[in-house]
Amino acid sequence: MRVPDAPNWQTPCYTFHQRRLQEARRGIMANPAAKPARIPRENQEPPEPETARPERPLKSRPTIGRRGLLWLAAAGAVALILVLVASHFDEYLRRNLEAKMNQHLKGYTVSVGHAHLNPFTFSLTLQQLVIRQQANPEPPVADVPRLKTSVEWRELLTFHLVADAVFDQPRVHVDLPQLLAENRDPTKIRDRGWQQALESIYPLKFNLVAVNDGDVVYVDTDPQHPLHISHWNLNASNIRNIHSRERTYPSPIHSDGVIFDTGRGVLDGNADFLAEPFPGVHAVYKVSNVPLEQLRPLSAKANLSLKGGILASHGEFEYGPRHKEVHIADVTVRGLDLDYIHSAATAPAEKARGKQVAAAARNQSPPVPVLIDRLRLTGSKVGLVNRSADHSFRFFVDGAELDVTNVSTGFRNGPTRARLTGRFMGSGTAHANATFRDDRNGPDFNFLIAVENANLPALNDLFRSYGKLDVAGGTFSVYSEVKVHNGRIEGYVKPLFKDVKVYDPQQDKDKPVLKKLYEKVVGGVAHVLENHRGEDATVADLSGPLSQPHTSTWDIVVHLVSNAFVKAILPGFEKEIEAARKRR
Repeated sequence: MRVPDAPNWQTPCYTFHQRRLQEARRGIMANPAAKPARIPRENQEPPEPETARPERPLKSRPTIGRRGLLWLAAAGAVALILVLVASHFDEYLRRNLEAKMNQHLKGYTVSVGHAHLNPFTFSLTLQQLVIRQQANPEPPVADVPRLKTSVEWRELLTFHLVADAVFDQPRVHVDLPQLLAENRDPTKIRDRGWQQALESIYPLKFNLVAVNDGDVVYVDTDPQHPLHISHWNLNASNIRNIHSRERTYPSPIHSDGVIFDTGRGVLDGNADFLAEPFPGVHAVYKVSNVPLEQLRPLSAKANLSLKGGILASHGEFEYGPRHKEVHIADVTVRGLDLDYIHSAATAPAEKARGKQVAAAARNQSPPVPVLIDRLRLTGSKVGLVNRSADHSFRFFVDGAELDVTNVSTGFRNGPTRARLTGRFMGSGTAHANATFRDDRNGPDFNFLIAVENANLPALNDLFRSYGKLDVAGGTFSVYSEVKVHNGRIEGYVKPLFKDVKVYDPQQDKDKPVLKKLYEKVVGGVAHVLENHRGEDATVADLSGPLSQPHTSTWDIVVHLVSNAFVKAILPGFEKEIEAARKRR
C-alpha cells in the first residue's frame, strides 16, 4: 500500500517569515545596540526547558577512628618522653660540667644553674654561672647570667674545627678581703686552673671569646668609692689558628667600657693566647673624662689626700713572656686637689715606702719598664701638709700648671724635667723648675724656686705652730736654689719680707692683754730685722752632707721644702723672741 506523501506545511508565508527572522538575527549580531526585531508570537520557537544540574553529594569527613587515636596517643607519648629525656639530660650535663670545672680550679668553686645542648647546632648554653672564692664566698667573684659556646662555622671553610664563647652581661666583683686572701695563697694565678676550667666546658678549642655588656667592680676600704667599669665589651678572635713567632701577636682584640660612671676607655691591639708560660698582648689604649675621686681609698695608702680631678691619657703597652713595657704618651689631669700628708703616725710607713721607691728607681731592669713622655696638671692645687703634734701647717700652690716630661724607670731615657707655675697660698706667684737625673748612686737633682709677693697672713698656721702668734699684714718673697749630687746638698734659701705687721687692734681686739703685748714685742723684733729698704735679707744656707744619702728623691724633696721654708720664714725668730723677753 502506498503511503501518502507528508504534507508540505512550509508555505510561502512561512518561508517569508523565516527569512525575516534570520535577517533580524544577523542585524543584532552586526549592531548589538540596535533593537531586535519583534517576532510574532505565533512564529517564536518554544524555549527549551533548562535541565537541572545534578547536585553533588556532600563528602562526609573521615572519622579518626580507633587506629588514629592510637597513633595520636603514641605520638604524644613519644614527645613527652623526649621532653623528659631532654630535661634529665640537661640536668646530667649541668652536673657533669660543674664537676669538671671544679676539678680544675684551686681556691675557687663554680656553680651552674642550668645547661642545655642544642643537638641541631651543637651549641651549649650555660645559665647562672657563679664563681666564688673559697676563703670569702660572699659576694661571688663572678656572676655570668648566660654563657653560650658553639662551633665557629665560618672557620670550617678554612678546615679549622674550633669554637667560640660569648659571655652575656657578666658581673665581676673583687674586694679587699678577697684580694688579700689571693695574695696570701702561694698558688700563682696562672696555676689556678682558669684556662683548663674554661676549656672543659666544650670539646673544641676556643678561637673567639667575647664579652657583652660586662660589669667590673673593685671595692677597697671605702664601699662608697668603688672602682667601677660598666658596659664593658671585649672581643678576642683568631685565638687558636696561628702558632706565632716570638713577639708576634696574631689575634686581634678590642675592648671598651665606661670607667667610674662618666669616663670612657678603649683598647685595641693583638694578643698571642698560645704563648708560654702565659699569654702575651700588645695594645694601644685611650681613656678620657675619668673622675679620679674614686681613687681616694687607694691614694690614702700613699699619704695622699685626693679630691676632684679628671683624667685623660693615651699610650701603648706590651706584656708578654719575653718582653714587658708600658709607654704612656700623655697623661693630663685637670681640676685636681692633691695634698701629701706627713704625720708622726705615718712616718714609719713613709720611710719603708721611701726605701721601696728608691730601690725601684735604681733598678735598671725593672719587671715592667715605664716611660711617660708627658705628665700635666692643669687648673689644680698641690700641697704639703705637716700634721705633727708640735708644728702643724700646710703649704700649697693653687691654679697650678705642672708639666713633667721624660719620666722613665731607672732614668733609661735620660733626665726628667719638671716646670711648675701658680699662686703660693692663694696669692702672689710661684715658679719652679727641676731636673732629676739617674740616682743609682743616690739622689741626683737640682731645682730653682721663686715665690714672689705672697700674702704673709696666709702663713698664720705656721706662725701659730712655731711662734704662737698671728701676722696681721705684709708680703714675702722666697728664692731658693738647691743641687743634690754625690750624697751632698748645695744650696740656699733667701726670704724677703715687706710691710710686716704682727699686731692689729681690730683683728686682735678679743685677745687677752698679755697676748696683745706679746705680739707687739714680736712685731718690734720683725721691724728690727728689716733692713733700710724695708726688706729682710736673711739667707739660710742648706749646704751639707745628706743625713740619709740612700733614701728616695721624693722624701728628700719633701724634707728640703718643709725645712727650707721653716728656716726661711722664721730665721732665728725664737732666739729674737727670747731676747725681747729678757729686755723687758
